Amino acid sequence: VRAFVQTELEPIAEAADLAGDYPDLELRQKLGKAGMMVIRMGPGPWLKFVGMLGIKIPGGVEPDDFDYFHEMLTHLEFARLGRPGFVDSLGAGWGISAPAVFHFCNDDVRKTVGAQLLKGDKWSALAISEPFAG
Repeated sequence: VRAFVQTELEPIAEAADLAGDYPDLELRQKLGKAGMMVIRMGPGPWLKFVGMLGIKIPGGVEPDDFDYFHEMLTHLEFARLGRPGFVDSLGAGWGISAPAVFHFCNDDVRKTVGAQLLKGDKWSALAISEPFAG
């Protein structure tokens, strides 16, 4: 994870953060293919899709062995960038919305939309309303 963050994200983090840029499709796909999206969601049903999508969990960790400690290490490495706005743009909203696809959608949606989310081909956000929020 550290190598990916240092080579792919560090060189662009400051400029993207200051400009308020969102990650483009190419960067999202790099994140997806490198497993950076799926490991930021922690353990869950999405991990059974990584092998069939050609996504490898960094460090050679098998999906069945991936746990919250691994997820924590991932978040720590991203935080080392020192650019919370940039880090959030790399999937904060995605990270709370993509799990809903795997928890609440049918298998067809998981295999199509879920796969596109894990590979970085699609982006998502969670739109909710709170009863007392107005």
